[in-house]
Amino acid sequence: MCTFSIIVATRNRPTQFAGALQSILEQTCASIEIIVVDDGSDEGHAAEYSKIIKSANRLISFRSLPRRPKGHGPSYVRNIAAGLAQGDYLCFLDDDDFWTDNLYLSRVRSTIKHAGTELDLHISNQSAFRSGRKIAEPIWLEDLAKGLARSAREPDAQGAYQISVDEVLHSERFCHLNTLIIRRGLFDDLGGFDEAIRWEEDRDLFWRAAERARQIYYSPFVVSRHNAPDIELNLSASTALSEIERRLYQAHVFDKAALFSAQPTIRKYGRLHKGYTLKRIAENCAMRRDYSAARFFARQALGAAPTLKWAIYTVLLGIVGRRN
Repeated sequence: MCTFSIIVATRNRPTQFAGALQSILEQTCASIEIIVVDDGSDEGHAAEYSKIIKSANRLISFRSLPRRPKGHGPSYVRNIAAGLAQGDYLCFLDDDDFWTDNLYLSRVRSTIKHAGTELDLHISNQSAFRSGRKIAEPIWLEDLAKGLARSAREPDAQGAYQISVDEVLHSERFCHLNTLIIRRGLFDDLGGFDEAIRWEEDRDLFWRAAERARQIYYSPFVVSRHNAPDIELNLSASTALSEIERRLYQAHVFDKAALFSAQPTIRKYGRLHKGYTLKRIAENCAMRRDYSAARFFARQALGAAPTLKWAIYTVLLGIVGRRN
């Protein structure tokens, strides 16, 4: 059995997918399998996808799902791929991103051998770009590296640190799927991705995996490049959704965290950020002059994250709504 099953979900982006696949093929670790699931791309892309797969000059498991107007969603597609996987560990790579470190999986494999079968989760860092420009502010788990650098803790031979769940959650951010590797058994125990979520499904999986993991290893290396989607373009699963749709999915993720997490830190974070998300929904509805919906979500947000300023805003929405 191979060590890693690398899962790539793709839809209507053969050119970008070719770059992602090439970065996988350049990995020095030989104990891998590659599973690609096409979420019902337009017929015009079929020949190009076929050409890319054949030119890879290695066996790749490729499945194409029936076409749907908005696809089946990234959670469903990745779960289909995971069901085909034979590896001990699952890796993920978005079709418009690519790994930048060809030693990435080789180092992780060595860490797994050192840690033993108890290693459930391995996380790393990546750089993020939008429209070709690097995003300067922290987005993922960059702050973990700074804290470990100040500590006296020694990493393993591959530069990876064993860290606790509390340390992971202290970041208040999450690990992007491009740099998350999860033990197959843990993924199955969690039920995989929540197929009801089409945005921030990676945050949901990460939180659920982190609180259940027996051993978590963190490598501070940047191993991937993430190309953040332009919300003005309808080119990805996330940008195909409206702003309100994205926020509703996000609120669902925070709701799950607040209600079901066993970790007090996650529950608190979920409650707080559900309030922030509901506020964004209310503001978006108000911009569209849908004051009835804006008032509804504003009241929900006030209950989740009460502030005097927001209470005043909620009252004003009621006044404006009665006038319109």
